[in-house]
Amino acid sequence: MKSRLLYTIAAFLFVTIFFTVGFIYQFSHGAKIGIATLKNIVIDRALCLSIPISIAYFAIHSVVITQKNRWVLAIMILLILGTLYAVLGYFFLFHIVLVGLLDNPFVD
Repeated sequence: MKSRLLYTIAAFLFVTIFFTVGFIYQFSHGAKIGIATLKNIVIDRALCLSIPISIAYFAIHSVVITQKNRWVLAIMILLILGTLYAVLGYFFLFHIVLVGLLDNPFVD
């Protein structure tokens, strides 16, 4: 259990850093990035996307360790990934795209 939790925390940190760097690279276009801007991006955007991914990683890792039947394992992983896809689609559409159109995160 302890190793699963450590792997989940590592996945959470990796995904948070990945989304933060990706968001800055994609949308900054030469804007000045300060500490307040970085805090806005990490808290408002990256954490909202990395929490569901970390929970799904923990669930898939737990299922892979405990489940021995390959068909049940495949179905459970597909259900987890389908749910993750729906949750991330919701977050992306309503929290990043719409808020990004109304609010500029690169303003301190």
